[in-house]
Amino acid sequence: MKLDLHHVATENGSIAALAYEPRRSRDLAIVAGHGYSSSKHNLDPLCAFLAAHGFAMFSLDFPGHKLGASGGRLRDAEDAVAAMAAIVALARSHGYARVLTLGHSMGAMTALLTAAEDPALLGAVAIATGYGRPTALSALQRAGATDFRSGYVDGATLPELVEGVDRRFDRALPKLLGRQSLYVAADADAMVSPASVRDLYERAPREKHFVTIESDHTEAAPRARAEVLAWLDERFPRS
Repeated sequence: MKLDLHHVATENGSIAALAYEPRRSRDLAIVAGHGYSSSKHNLDPLCAFLAAHGFAMFSLDFPGHKLGASGGRLRDAEDAVAAMAAIVALARSHGYARVLTLGHSMGAMTALLTAAEDPALLGAVAIATGYGRPTALSALQRAGATDFRSGYVDGATLPELVEGVDRRFDRALPKLLGRQSLYVAADADAMVSPASVRDLYERAPREKHFVTIESDHTEAAPRARAEVLAWLDERFPRS
């Protein structure tokens, strides 16, 4: 496997993405996005694993995230979608006509919204994101459980970022009809309940699949490796 770090210029600053080039490519690329306040480092175990199985991975740092290598500010969900779309374009510039999006938490929200806006994408993998999440975040905020690590991000807080996301899902999900989507819930997730992931899945059109893994919220992406690979192998087998 070969690793290359890319920087893509956008209107919101430079977006960094780590490209994992597999030794025996399946001619399919996956653009991966991390969760709020994190970085592409959190997705490395999953990305390296999938690259070892033939998938070209392009893992980005969202703008404004201080642990990452991108510039700019994360003002709203549109900024996240624009960043992921820029890395989709990067994957295509490397010769990959078949591209999926994948994400964890905020990145999963972004993966779904990006796929909805680009009908040429094959589909999306959404790990640990759900429907009704702003309500859940408000409840956690009232309980004083967390500040959602807003100090790690130059820009919107997590509640600000996901405000109105359910309405966006209502508009976006029907556009995925006929494409492939995987929804992954974590059984010990205190941030995004399995029930909210199931709710999002139920609202999505076919073709879709739902799976629950043993994990908390933070580790859901690396711990979903086997389930994500099995889903990919079934739908995009090596030729």
